[in-house]
Amino acid sequence: MDARNDETTVDVAVIGAGLAGLAAAATAADAGRSVLLIDGQPGGGRAATDEVGRYRFNRGAHALYTTGPGRTVLNDLGVQVKGSPPVLRGAMVRVGHRVGLAPGNAVSLARTPMLSSREKLVLGRLLAGVRRWRPDEWADRSAAQFFDHLGLEGRPRQMVMMLTRTATYGADPEVLSADVVVSQVQMALAGVEYLHGGWRSLVDGLAAAGCDRGVRPAPGVHARRVEPDGDGTRVRVELDDGTVHARRVVLAAGSPGAAERLLPDGAAGWGPQGPAARIACLDLGLWAPPSIQVLFGVDVPLYLSCHAPAAAGLAPPGAATAQLMWYLRPDEDPTPDEARGVLADHARLAGIDAGDAVESRYLHRMVAVSAQPAPEAGGLRGRPRVTDSGVEGVFLAGDWVGPTGYLADASLVSGAEAAKAAVASLDRPSRSVGEPAA
Repeated sequence: MDARNDETTVDVAVIGAGLAGLAAAATAADAGRSVLLIDGQPGGGRAATDEVGRYRFNRGAHALYTTGPGRTVLNDLGVQVKGSPPVLRGAMVRVGHRVGLAPGNAVSLARTPMLSSREKLVLGRLLAGVRRWRPDEWADRSAAQFFDHLGLEGRPRQMVMMLTRTATYGADPEVLSADVVVSQVQMALAGVEYLHGGWRSLVDGLAAAGCDRGVRPAPGVHARRVEPDGDGTRVRVELDDGTVHARRVVLAAGSPGAAERLLPDGAAGWGPQGPAARIACLDLGLWAPPSIQVLFGVDVPLYLSCHAPAAAGLAPPGAATAQLMWYLRPDEDPTPDEARGVLADHARLAGIDAGDAVESRYLHRMVAVSAQPAPEAGGLRGRPRVTDSGVEGVFLAGDWVGPTGYLADASLVSGAEAAKAAVASLDRPSRSVGEPAA
């Protein structure tokens, strides 16, 4: 049946087939509900993996946290993903154009020439106490205020900010709430994985979990509006050239702005959110692994890591991929030529000539996080809840929704929670669907 002319009523319509939407669809179907998954773009969203020649590039340098809350959602749905940790032996950092050993553990901290003896002592003591940090205590303060509290200044502060950027994609410590920094840094130090085959393996696993449970996909179909149905029992989803009626809707459209544009005027039940975190990305397919496989900027917001050969299936045998990023501040707007030049210069410090790459792909001002949790809004716990759409029967999901997780973890958790809330609401008496929420 063509989803654009479906006169029947589906239990749950999910709008958006990124990680949040895929998790929501599979979770709702797991509860025995009929589910329609609507998305005008290919599945995966920012978690998609693109094939460029014989190489596979993720859309941004993704890593999955081994202890992240999203793992519980994947386990509940039976989605198994495999990966390998980054190759950190020989990892380097740069200060200006000077390159030296990254202080990744006690041995490299002692050996690195990038810090003075006193700075090594300060950074060593700080890293030893990371496990004792308490995220909830810092939800209403910025990362900069947290660094001030720790007494960080000079090079140690830059080193911690480098770790913060890597774990959060945030480039401005005045903007990002400190609870995000604390929780993400703790998880980053506990371990991450580069996924074999790229993040496509995660997207495909979630899609297969939904398919196995009866999710009906509607690819290539754009949702234009989500409105109360005239009979008061359903929600009407207006598409490009048709309508779908659903008893409940999970709105996993991507960003707060995208969700708001789909809802009736003035209905959105959440306040202003923090700015998006954006990155400029340069992906390189190389003949062979370079001598330096990891190079992070200390005084500049730049990243380079070879995700292959650490992760299998991203490059031909014996070859490598290098993922480079420039973390952009909210007020930063370089031209494509400028950003690509900065990233190519960073690659050159690692011994990589971008012009000699077998394949390359550049993404300009890509959104890495839809809305950074803001300290003035209460950090993670101040983000909109899955029930805050402002319209009864419509639930929210995405990397900007709910108090739990960040990045992919927030998408997976909020998707599952939105689906559970939608299913639970089907089983209890309530006011007419479509009435504004109190």
